[in-house]
Amino acid sequence: MYRETRKRSLYAPLIAAFGVMLLLISPVQAGKAGDAVDLSACASLPASRTDQFHGYPVDNDLSLFMAGNQWVVFEEVLQTFNGRIGSDPGDLSNQPKYYVELIPPGQEVNQILAGCMLLGAENPHNFLPFAITTRADVFTSTNLNLMDKLAANGYIYKTRKYIKNKLDLLVAPGNPKGIGAGGISDIALDLLDPAIVVSEVDHINEGIHRGINKMYKLMDTWVRANGTPAEIALLDTRLAAVSTPQPGSPAETRTAEEGITTDFNLATNPECHYADGTLRLCEFAILNKANTHETRVHHVETPAKIRDGSADTGPLWISEVIFAENNGGGVDSVDIAALDPAEDVNQPVTYFVTMVEKTVQPGHQQLAIDFINFLRGPEGQAIYEAGGFITLSAEELAYEKIYSENHSVIRTNPSAW
Repeated sequence: MYRETRKRSLYAPLIAAFGVMLLLISPVQAGKAGDAVDLSACASLPASRTDQFHGYPVDNDLSLFMAGNQWVVFEEVLQTFNGRIGSDPGDLSNQPKYYVELIPPGQEVNQILAGCMLLGAENPHNFLPFAITTRADVFTSTNLNLMDKLAANGYIYKTRKYIKNKLDLLVAPGNPKGIGAGGISDIALDLLDPAIVVSEVDHINEGIHRGINKMYKLMDTWVRANGTPAEIALLDTRLAAVSTPQPGSPAETRTAEEGITTDFNLATNPECHYADGTLRLCEFAILNKANTHETRVHHVETPAKIRDGSADTGPLWISEVIFAENNGGGVDSVDIAALDPAEDVNQPVTYFVTMVEKTVQPGHQQLAIDFINFLRGPEGQAIYEAGGFITLSAEELAYEKIYSENHSVIRTNPSAW
């Protein structure tokens, strides 16, 4: 597992380089000279997310818009890739200049379509928010719909699979609250228990929330098919208690503070009930609990909440659970996979990769192809597997989705990756 000190050894110079650029170039815009974008239409993130933007937003050799949770392996990915292409991993002057974003893919798609990302606009005292206008060369996501969205707007020609991941529940060392001790039914009931504090991921900006919501719904189905009558009755009782947002719940406060349009009423949200009207466990049931915490930076916030005792449990990718367990300790996990070997509840999620043909810079094309092939090759697969991800079968690696209507955007040989 990759130690925190090693993560800093690679990212420190990258972040430092980013910070230097903030001082050396215009405080309003960072991007390729001559770019013309409408800054009023930019995607936006809080200034606190700047630690997830790395490297050279200007004059880079390769820009990588990666799904955020890959930060746990990305040091090793870049170091090994540098060695693969003949660059000296220990010599920054002899490496390609990378620009890397590790943020929610939905935000990255917004950025690609708008042409820019605005950081810090939410702070009224930041009168010169920073706009990144870097063009995307490579984009990854667990959400195939995002690939379809890029294709519908004429940005990509095809996408391929490259890795998988699964979910787990983070808990305090030794699991003192006994969360999930009775199996799948117990997990579902504990998540809804008013005495259990759940750190739930941001359902607006974090792509992981879709996988979590799917897992919760499958848990409900499992309980109703395999649970005891008493467990099913208790499930219905606890769902009824959170059928609408409780006072002080994330559902109530986010609606009031941010104008969120999510339907938190379980009876009217189709994700949260069956055809006969029976309420169903879903992410919004957890967000309706008064004591739930909704994160803003899920991969660091949930472990911190567990460590300081302000939360009892929270769902994360297994790769992030492993990283948290091995970097700082103070956490444990339920291991849903062991309780669900048939994957009836915790089904793997697939990651897709694409070259953004519409915006890839001509001089970046070959390096982008090499990087995609590295991710999908034996070395890349081994790095991800060591970090807790799941490698792909030959059949899965052979998958590709072609958007033939976008033949005109092709700038590279599509068979090259």
